[in-house]
Amino acid sequence: MFHRSPSPVVLFSMIVSATQVWGQTAAPPRVGSQPSLGNSALRSNSFEPNKPVAMANKIIKPIPLSADSQRSALMNIDRNILGQIEDLSEKLKAILPDELAILTKTTGWKTEDQQTLVGALRDGDRTAVYEAWVKGNPQDTAGAELAARQTDVKRLMSRLAQDVEKNPTAMKPNVAEFDLALGKIASSTPAVTDLAILVKTLKTWVEARKLIETAVPGKGPVAKLPASSDVTMIFDPTLPLGTAIVLSDQAMLVGREGQSSLVISKGNAAEALGLPIVTGSPLVEAEGEEMLDGVLIINPASSRGTINYNINGNHYVAQAGMQQKLAALQNGLNWTIEYDRGEKFGPATYTLAPGTYRFTPTDRGWELYRQRFEIVLDNSQSNQEFNFIFQGEDLIVPSGGARTIVSNYPVVLRFDRGNGTAFVAKTTPITVGTIQVGVNANDNLWDLFPTSGNRREVSKLKPFNADGRGTTK
Repeated sequence: MFHRSPSPVVLFSMIVSATQVWGQTAAPPRVGSQPSLGNSALRSNSFEPNKPVAMANKIIKPIPLSADSQRSALMNIDRNILGQIEDLSEKLKAILPDELAILTKTTGWKTEDQQTLVGALRDGDRTAVYEAWVKGNPQDTAGAELAARQTDVKRLMSRLAQDVEKNPTAMKPNVAEFDLALGKIASSTPAVTDLAILVKTLKTWVEARKLIETAVPGKGPVAKLPASSDVTMIFDPTLPLGTAIVLSDQAMLVGREGQSSLVISKGNAAEALGLPIVTGSPLVEAEGEEMLDGVLIINPASSRGTINYNINGNHYVAQAGMQQKLAALQNGLNWTIEYDRGEKFGPATYTLAPGTYRFTPTDRGWELYRQRFEIVLDNSQSNQEFNFIFQGEDLIVPSGGARTIVSNYPVVLRFDRGNGTAFVAKTTPITVGTIQVGVNANDNLWDLFPTSGNRREVSKLKPFNADGRGTTK
C-alpha cells in the first residue's frame, strides 16, 4: 500500500462494493457560480416507457394441457394402441397353436377329457386347462404347463383388446402382465421373442396414455417449463415439431412429427427442446442506473490498498473496492485528478476524459489506467437468436454466432428471459472476455454466464437422448 500524510478529507458519501457498477457522484469543480450537484445515493433499476424495449427472447412456449387437447390426445393414443394390439394379436395367432392344433396332441385321450380341455381352452382358464391336460395325460405335466401358459397369453391378449374400448385405465398393469406371460413361454415357443419390440412399443404408448390421462388440465396461454433435470418427456409423432404441452411439473408432451414412433425419455425439458443448458452461476443483476457518460473512478478490491486523491481541489479517500462517479461537465470544463504515487515516486496529475479509470499498484507506485470494456456474447450453442438492449439500442446475437460489445463503461445488458415477464439487467464482472448465452438449469429461462478463461460452462445435467435411445420405457 502507498501512503501520504492525510489532510482534512471529504469521505465518500456512498460506499459500494466492486461488484456493483455504480457509485456516488462527486461535487463539481469550484468554478464561478455553478450550483453544486451534491452527492446522490444509488437508485434502483428503472424501465422508462420511452426507452427501447428489447424483442422477446423465444423459448418454445410451453402451453398447459387443456381439456380439449387432453381428450384429443387420448383419442389419438387409443386409436394407435388399438392398431398395435390388433397387429400383435395377428402375429400371436401365427405363433401359438389354435384349438385344433392342441387337440392333435390329445390322441388316445378319453372323449370326455378332450371335451373338458376344449371347454377350458375356450374359457381361457389357465388352471382348468392344466387340470384337464393332467387328467387326460397324467405323465405329461410339461405339456399341461405349456398349454396353460399359452392359454393365459391368449386370454391376456384378448383382455387388452377389450381394455382399449372399455377399460383403458387398466391397460398399464395388464400390458405388464401380458409381457410377463410372454416371457414364461419364450423358452418353449422361441418365436414369441420376435414380439419383444412390438410389446415394448405398446408399453411406451400405454405409459404415455397414463401420463396424459392423469394430468390436470391447466389454464392460460402459457405454462411454466418444468425445471427439474429428470422430467418425463413424451415425444409424440402425431404432434407438430415445436409443440410443448406441460402435463405436470414432472412430465411434458413434445411434438415429434415426422418420426415413426412415440418415445418416452427422461431429462431436462429445455434441453429436450434443443436449448443450451448451463448449470453454472449466472451474472449478477446490475444495481443502479447504467452509466453512459461522465467519469468513473475505481479502486478495485484487488488493489488491496487505500488511496487519497484530489478531484478539482476536492479531497477524497478510496479504500479497496470503492468507486466514484463524476458527472459529465458542460461548457468545456474538465475533471482533473491529482494524487501521490506513493513512496518516492512523486505526484501525478491527469485531465480525465469521459470514461472509466482504474487505480493499479505497480512497481512505479500507483498508476491510473483508462479502462476499456470488450465483451463477446457467445450464442454459438443456441439455435435461437438472443435479443438484448445495450446503451439504449436493440441488438441481436445471431443463433449459432457471437457478438462483441465495446464500451468505455461497465457493460450492462438488459434482456427478456423468455417468459415475457422476467426482464432483467445484468452486469459483467470482467473487462475483456466471453460471456455465455444459455438457459439457466434452475428455472429453464435465458440467462448470461461468465466463462473461465473464455471456456464455456459444461452442463452437469444427466445426458438427454432427444431420440429416446437407451431410456425408452
